[in-house]
Amino acid sequence: MNIQNHPERRAKWQVHVEEQEKSGLSQKEFCKTHDLVLSKFVYYRSILKIKKAEEAVTTTMFAPVQVKTKDRVASVEIKIILPNGFQCFVPSLIEASHLKNMMEVLLSC
Repeated sequence: MNIQNHPERRAKWQVHVEEQEKSGLSQKEFCKTHDLVLSKFVYYRSILKIKKAEEAVTTTMFAPVQVKTKDRVASVEIKIILPNGFQCFVPSLIEASHLKNMMEVLLSC
């Protein structure tokens, strides 16, 4: 069931998930004390966590970039350093659309 199409249901389960996390109870104990079906709770919790992660990725896809120039030396490649330390060198003549696609792929890993 797609909870994106049911905002009331999403809000209801979001409240339950947040309450369970704050309560310190296990999922099983929380469901028992709140008269919830454990399998439904686990299902909706996982769906909400996935949606939250997807939203976080789409809002933080790119980071600010500092461009350093060297005097009298023309750079023939672009050096990209990702937050995880991965370094990538690409030709400076690369088309912007290709660079954008490459960055999306690299940041999705």
